[in-house]
Amino acid sequence: MYYNISFDIAAILVLLVIAVGMKTVLYTETRGHKLVRMYVYSVIACALIDIITAYTICYGYMVPDPVNLILNTLYQYSSVLCVALAMRTILNYYPSASKTSVMINRVILYVLTAFVTLNIFTGWMFRFTNGEYIHGKLYLIAYVLSLAVVLHMLFVVIKNHADQQSQISRIITLFLFLPTIFTVIQMIAGNILLITFGEAFSALIMLFALETPDYRKLMKTMKELEIAREEANIANNAKSDFLASMSHEIRTPINGILGMNAMILKDSDDPQIVEYAESVRVAGNSLLSIINDILDLTKIESGRMELVPADYDLFSVLSGCYRLNLMRANEKNLELIFENDPDMPALYHGDEVRIRQIINNLISNGIKYTKEGSVRLKAAFVENHWSKDDSPDENGKLMFSVTDTGIGIKEEDLDNLFTKFSRLEESRNRNVEGTGLGLHITQQLVGMMGGAIDVKSRYGEGSVFTVWIPQRVTGSEKMGDFATRMKEHVNIEKSGADNFKAPGKRVLVVDDVKTNIQVFKGLLRDTEMTIDSALSGAEGIELTKKTKYDIIFMDHLMPEMDGIEAFHMIRDDKENINCDTPVVVLTANAIVGMRTSYIAEGFTEYISKPIEQKELLAVTEKLLANAAGI
Repeated sequence: MYYNISFDIAAILVLLVIAVGMKTVLYTETRGHKLVRMYVYSVIACALIDIITAYTICYGYMVPDPVNLILNTLYQYSSVLCVALAMRTILNYYPSASKTSVMINRVILYVLTAFVTLNIFTGWMFRFTNGEYIHGKLYLIAYVLSLAVVLHMLFVVIKNHADQQSQISRIITLFLFLPTIFTVIQMIAGNILLITFGEAFSALIMLFALETPDYRKLMKTMKELEIAREEANIANNAKSDFLASMSHEIRTPINGILGMNAMILKDSDDPQIVEYAESVRVAGNSLLSIINDILDLTKIESGRMELVPADYDLFSVLSGCYRLNLMRANEKNLELIFENDPDMPALYHGDEVRIRQIINNLISNGIKYTKEGSVRLKAAFVENHWSKDDSPDENGKLMFSVTDTGIGIKEEDLDNLFTKFSRLEESRNRNVEGTGLGLHITQQLVGMMGGAIDVKSRYGEGSVFTVWIPQRVTGSEKMGDFATRMKEHVNIEKSGADNFKAPGKRVLVVDDVKTNIQVFKGLLRDTEMTIDSALSGAEGIELTKKTKYDIIFMDHLMPEMDGIEAFHMIRDDKENINCDTPVVVLTANAIVGMRTSYIAEGFTEYISKPIEQKELLAVTEKLLANAAGI
């Protein structure tokens, strides 16, 4: 039988190049590098012995049988050594591998070594008779034991994959499989020596993929980046949790301040006191606006800002924005003008809250930087012409244009206009209130909706901010003239507010802050409802067992038992007479997505603090109407 040794010769040449490179250009003192180097030397020795044994087998009639047996046994020992060094090299990358795993591999190697040794006396693997090489009955056992080592090392890699990045684990898996594949091919081909060729390729992969200095630096950098990313995620989650907590802690006292101040404005006839209270209201709302800006920025940067599309009436949005900004405009003797295309649609589908926020930010910005003259909003709807780029969920784009007669913006400053925390011409505008976040948040919100924002300005004359927001029209109604509808709406709203009475209805408010309860009762005082209160979740639960309520208002964050826990105890107790009563959560946690979270918990409605009387009355009236089947 004659063997083809070409692949063994090629393997030796490749390994010699690797060995020289590892001792010169690529030399390092790392443990992994030393192990790979030892593995390379062992494979070279194994390949040389393999070539020698190939010749002694081919010319067996010229070599005594005992010499042939010894030479082939040395080859088997060198193969076992290669497997052992490969195992140590791999384990170097997986420090978490258990002692049991290491011991199992050692036992298999010991058994393989013993089997090779016994073969000298038994011929179980191979023997020589009259110069002829003859396989023993158990010669496949050596291959099986070697394969067992490979499979067990593969198990170790999979089990301890967390020790290394996925790229390294894939490289090591390839390192394991290459010699195995070449061994199987050699078993099938018979006369072609391929095993050391596969081991040479494994050494090449291990060296250049894992043990070159540049690659190690890259892997170290990637590992550091992964750790930094995890730390950043932890820090970001901690920041979000902190903001949620601070939102609650800050909004709770503001709720009390603005709520009690609203009672003063409502009940006091003294002009001086009303003037003071109005100053408190303005300052409180400014503080609340700053808090909202910071929270919105955090939500956007953390990717937690979500759009919540729903059907809405555009007039309702514009009228709310008009009333919110009218007082500030009047304080500066500015004319606030809202204009629209009377024929534009009235009903749309989109995120009403964020559209309202965009409009308010633009108008507020105009008022802040305008000393005299006017701030004018124009609204229109531009229909799509149904190009291939248009979404079928959009009929066109809402266009809002806010024009002011303010100080204007220098052309060189336009590029920095939407940068967060920036304020142009700081010395000139040092008395202008705000965080410098409004326009940045506006730009981000418009972008999230797939819209665009544009600004044109003349320094010293004023600016024009224009946004286009894709929206879907949901009805055929026309909006009509805003100014005309606004006059009618104010009259209807006044009569409606005076007419909402609910004598005989009973509600329960649960809140651990007495001031909040006072504010709540004051806001609903004119409804003629009976209002009970509890200062803890446990106290509230006891009241629900004794009295049937039409609505329960539950604060979320309370000591000992929070609002969610108390809510579920009421809901889950089927003997509680209020187990099916509508429960509205009251919370100062204004982080985005919280409304959805509370509704998912089972709450009927959600009201954020500081509580606005209009929202509270609207929710109360709606729930009472639903209960009555109206």
